[in-house]
Amino acid sequence: MSNTVLTLIRHGESFANVEPIVESHTCRGLTPKGITQAEALATRIRNERWQYDVLYASTLKRAQMTAQIIAPALNLPITWEEGLHELRVGEIDGMNYHDVSLQYPTFDYAIRDVHTKVAPSGESWNEFALRCAATLNTIAQHHAGKRIAVVCHGGVIECAFLWACDLNAGVRRRVAFPARNTAFTTWHHRMSPFDQRLEWQLLCHNDHTHLALT
Repeated sequence: MSNTVLTLIRHGESFANVEPIVESHTCRGLTPKGITQAEALATRIRNERWQYDVLYASTLKRAQMTAQIIAPALNLPITWEEGLHELRVGEIDGMNYHDVSLQYPTFDYAIRDVHTKVAPSGESWNEFALRCAATLNTIAQHHAGKRIAVVCHGGVIECAFLWACDLNAGVRRRVAFPARNTAFTTWHHRMSPFDQRLEWQLLCHNDHTHLALT
């Protein structure tokens, strides 16, 4: 019996969320509002006395800052994991979206053709989904039966649906699973109540009630 709980937390508002700039490794981190959002989540964690065994986080700055704010509330060290990065954008990292659309037309096309790279040296949505699936699967297997918290990105949370539901990346042409900044999504890997089959059960998605206080 697995009985694993996996909670995926999106980072707080970043500069890339409010400015027309593509940011991956050039990430400038959280805005003041994003810091406030992460602090509100940390307060909720303390008030609700969340109990987790491990805390993972993406190494991109916006996720790093969020994880560092909530880690004391969880009373856990952070395990940094590059496999949790947002979609890797290659040559367009740090560019204005307007310039990207003019110079790299495949960027706007990549969500419709999930095998098309967003830019040279970047990933396609299919490659991104496969990376996220491999990373999440490794984390879940390594900590089977534990409660796992993961600070990551909106794209990773969307790819987690593909992984847990055994869907291919082409689903993203017509279906989205959006999450607000610092919202969390929780999955429970447990025995089906009807047979002996292990299944991933979605407990909640896009829970951001703590943001009402910000």
